[in-house]
Order: sequence, then C-alpha cells, then structure tokens
Amino acid sequence: MSSSSVSEIEPKKNIVTLKIENVVASVRISSYLNLDLLIERYRDVEKKENFPGLVIKIKKPKSTILIFRSGKMVITGTKNIKNIPIIVEKVVKRLTATGCELDMEPEIKVENIVASGNFHTPINLDLTSITLERTIYEPEVFPGLIYKVPVPKVCFLIFSSGKIICTGAKKEAKIRIAVRDLAIKLKEADILGRKDNFDGLDLY
Repeated sequence: MSSSSVSEIEPKKNIVTLKIENVVASVRISSYLNLDLLIERYRDVEKKENFPGLVIKIKKPKSTILIFRSGKMVITGTKNIKNIPIIVEKVVKRLTATGCELDMEPEIKVENIVASGNFHTPINLDLTSITLERTIYEPEVFPGLIYKVPVPKVCFLIFSSGKIICTGAKKEAKIRIAVRDLAIKLKEADILGRKDNFDGLDLY
C-alpha cells in the first residue's frame, strides 16, 4: 500500500487517508496482583482517589496502563497494535521485579481501534443523512453526522470538511472495509464524485 503524504494526494482522485489514533486493549496477566508492591517500588505509579487500580505511564512506546488487583489491565494511548506486546512485557518485568507472582501467560484482547480519516473533499451532510441508514444528524447540537454500521460493527463521525473518525473496530482490516464501503455508498449518491474514480485507501 502506498505511503503518499496528504500534500501529494490530488483531491480529484478521492483517495481517503487513514491514521490510527488510539488502540485500547485489555490484558489478563494473573489471577491476583499485589499492587502495594508496585507503589512502594516505583515513583511513577499513580494511585488516584476513588479509583480501584493504579495508573502507569510509559514513554516508549507511549501508553497509559490501568492495572487492577484482579490481574487485569487496560492499555490505551498507543497508535500501533504491534506495541501492545511490548507494553505488556514492560509491565510484566516491573511486576516480577517487585516479587509479584504471575500465574498465567498474558491474554491480550484488542477492544477498540480509533482511526481518523480524510476524503480530501467536502461532504454534504444533509444529503448524507438521507442517503445512509442508521444516521443521526443534529447540526444545532453537534456539527458532525453519526453513522452506525452493523457489519463490520463500527461507528463513524463524518464532518462536512471531508474528515471522519471511525471507532469500534478491533482489527485494522475492518476499518479499511468499513471506510471503503462508506466511500462507495457516498459515490453512488454522487456525494464524493464518480463511483468509478475511487483509487483506494492509504493507512499511514
């Protein structure tokens, strides 16, 4: 897949560019964790008031980890799924260094991928709200159009500038499928230009 920059894309081609903004994953690493050991050893571990777990922030790869006594943790803030195992390994090393006993191999599950996109052409949201099913468009409340897709199960925020946000997918491939389907539907309604003039997706 090409790695063309936005500046190199000609609007008439309607190539939609996509960028992963956040990946959220849940991980089970043990049946129980002694979080007190983490607090005693590491100064960068935060214990927030009225929150049942701890917060750990890692600079490389940049991420935030919520970790609980139940042995579960939630990873957020990374922009690459491939970073998840690296982050898990770093947290596991911290835990074992404190003397925590981990009684299982880490079980990683991607829960949500948030991606931003750009069709590089204005979108008529009034026409889009009529064309697509399962939409919510109340411009006096929110400037974007909400579009819920059942298969693959994702939710879009679509803006008149041509920019979009896609959330709910658990695989990058599902995002590509959903965005391509959206592009084709909008082209069939002459909202994005000719249907036969869709060149593809550029995920960067």
